[in-house]
Amino acid sequence: MRDDLATLYQRALPSFRSGVFFNTYAYPTKIAPESIAVYIATHTDPGDTILDSFSGSGATGLAAQMCENPTPAMLSIAEKLGAAPVWGPRNAVLYDISTYGTFAARVMTNPPIASDFAEAAEALIHGVEENYGHLYETVDEHGKQSTLRHVVWSSVLTCKSCRKEFTFYDGMVGWDPLTIKSVGACPHCGASATTSDNEFSTEVYYDQLLQKNVTRRRRVPVLLYGETDGNNWRRAANSIDVQTVARIEELDFLPGTAPRAIKWGELHRSGYHCGITHLHHFYTKRNYLVTDALWRATEAYEPAMRDALRLLILSYNASHSTIMTRVVAKHDSRDLVLTGAQSGVLYVSNLPVEKNILKGLTRKIKPFVRAFSYINGCSGHVEVRNQSSDKLIEPDDSISYVFTDPPFGDFIPYAEVNQINELWLDATTDRTCEAIISPSQNKDAGDYGARICASLREAKRVLTDNGLMTLVFHSSKAGVWQALSKAMDDAGFSVETTSHLAKAQESFKQVVSAGGVKNDSLILLSANDCIDDRKVEEGASYDLLAGHEGARDAYAAYVNHCLENGLRVELDARDVYAQFAARGVRT
Repeated sequence: MRDDLATLYQRALPSFRSGVFFNTYAYPTKIAPESIAVYIATHTDPGDTILDSFSGSGATGLAAQMCENPTPAMLSIAEKLGAAPVWGPRNAVLYDISTYGTFAARVMTNPPIASDFAEAAEALIHGVEENYGHLYETVDEHGKQSTLRHVVWSSVLTCKSCRKEFTFYDGMVGWDPLTIKSVGACPHCGASATTSDNEFSTEVYYDQLLQKNVTRRRRVPVLLYGETDGNNWRRAANSIDVQTVARIEELDFLPGTAPRAIKWGELHRSGYHCGITHLHHFYTKRNYLVTDALWRATEAYEPAMRDALRLLILSYNASHSTIMTRVVAKHDSRDLVLTGAQSGVLYVSNLPVEKNILKGLTRKIKPFVRAFSYINGCSGHVEVRNQSSDKLIEPDDSISYVFTDPPFGDFIPYAEVNQINELWLDATTDRTCEAIISPSQNKDAGDYGARICASLREAKRVLTDNGLMTLVFHSSKAGVWQALSKAMDDAGFSVETTSHLAKAQESFKQVVSAGGVKNDSLILLSANDCIDDRKVEEGASYDLLAGHEGARDAYAAYVNHCLENGLRVELDARDVYAQFAARGVRT
């Protein structure tokens, strides 16, 4: 291995929550293109072509383009890593089965002229606002005409003691200090209340699109946030607000609107997904009407601009336009903090939020213009293919380097998550070829490993003789690591060295999952058919205890140690954590 690459992999690669593209669009487990660009510029030469076999929403393609014009952040990362990148334009080929991912990748890597986009986006939003802006009109506490910024809704519970209904907000939210409690009290009788020992109230309503009565979890508005003459305010919802919601519920959908069914898998929960069977159930009526109006208005634009405008809409859609948007109570905060949907899941909280989409999209224009302006100045070519990477169309020896971030076994069901955006595109991901461990799809670790192996074999075929692959991976389960290791071996790759991807903020699943692992592994692979059989290293987790502050760091080091030394990963993260806990070491 080259000395400069050995130096590069001695330190963790930082991935941060900022940069040219950070505020444009969201995608599960997305890596900052600036970080990937440093790796590309260190592993390759200008003019080379890079492959990403599992490209997601196109970060590797953007990174290849960024090598031409390194940003201050990229220069700083290279310096901290001791890397010696050769800056200059690269080309990239991106494969993914996700229709939303490849749609986003095509738009971002081949955008319209930034100034033209800004003009079109402003016109689009203004046109819809003229016809639908009144839906966000309200009054402040003084009765003055105002614009709604967002509404906090609340689930409704039935007290197990007095059998009276109360909102989750009234029973579980305290303001002095501000907190969302796990144990609250019924405001009627004072009985101790938790969400597990009280029933969630439901209601039956007539669904216009399905043309039948539907039972759903009952939710009511509790807090309104608005703006009057440039001044922001908050007030409690009142009976007039409830009447306004009822009036909007009676509005007709736009002509030609058809129900779009949700295809549930591992993410369905019978509680908070009660009554959510179709796309429109993830929205308030107001926000579905506005999103639909925006979407239809894009049809007036030529294809490239239309797609850019639709990505603008989708960049806000799943994260902020649906009832998956939520509020949280942060330490020492005076007010509930507005946040988007949790990444990688379809979670609906007990305090969902309805945002003013027109205001939100207006704020999103500027980050897109900034990103498009940057890419407008890049000359590297990016080809995006919406197909499986188990059959690449590229010829042998045509790819200089592979940087890829494959699905992590059963970690995130991408197709299930992305359908909230893909149903607007009328093209959902074909799950038959999804590389995943999924009981709902009857796919086990063997099926998952075989699909990863098929992709890796193709990557090896198209790589040049001295070509390398950097593979990003994350799992807390030994069985998933074993499937990946077998796939790499069977495809003819050997592990040269490993490092870590150090994320500025861990994903929701990394934080809350039992046995979650802190960092993703970075695995440098080379084509080598002479690989010894993997064996079991007894007690590897104990050997790696020293020098790590917690077990979550040590598990990642344990996995990397096994990969580098041709050893079978035998332990799940939770097994290692139990051993560390017995020694009094925190996780």
